[in-house]
Amino acid sequence: MPKEVLIVLIVILIIHYFLAIGTIWILLRDKGLTKSVIPWNLFVLLVPIIGPVTYLIVRCFAKKN
Repeated sequence: MPKEVLIVLIVILIIHYFLAIGTIWILLRDKGLTKSVIPWNLFVLLVPIIGPVTYLIVRCFAKKN
């Protein structure tokens, strides 16, 4: 595996790690906002970058309603 690809993968995983930790913290704090905490936890943790961003977008729209 080329060195550049490995560096990109490491950077993506580091970004996902911090984004997922922050999103899970928000998710657990907003217990009343969503009733499906376990599926959201799995989605946030298992889908890199897109999982946390999706929850944050859904949370933004859910809070407006």
